[in-house]
Amino acid sequence: MNILFIEDEQDLQASGMMQLELKGHKVYPARELAESRAILTDESIRIDLIISDHRLPDGLGIQFLLEIREQFPGCKCVIVSGCLTPKDIETLNEQKIPYYQKPLLYNRVLEDMRNKPSASAPVYVPPEPEVGPEAETATELESEAGDKKKAFGFWPFR
Repeated sequence: MNILFIEDEQDLQASGMMQLELKGHKVYPARELAESRAILTDESIRIDLIISDHRLPDGLGIQFLLEIREQFPGCKCVIVSGCLTPKDIETLNEQKIPYYQKPLLYNRVLEDMRNKPSASAPVYVPPEPEVGPEAETATELESEAGDKKKAFGFWPFR
């Protein structure tokens, strides 16, 4: 599968690309929407899936995907972001654009999107984290930090 991967944070882009490429996909990275448009209009490249962050230096990923879906109706689109507002989520649900909260493993996105048309792709709503005094123990905080490192592809060497 040819994937346009739009992520403006260098480390997150490198980690996400590695995860996707290890699964055998060709990944075209972009850090801005202008770069993304150039890739999409390159006649030598056929993109099957767009994975986009939402807040980018030159615009919003959701608006970009809404435009792109009209121009490239066969292309599947997904938003992956750590800062979606309730209004963003409402728009994504209305438009049937699947979304995921960061941090995550991109293998999950691939599994969900494989062989599914974009209109029937699942919408992932992450559970709300429990907040309370018991959630702030040092052991739980260390475990959470380790999970985030794994989610972004940073594995401890032992």
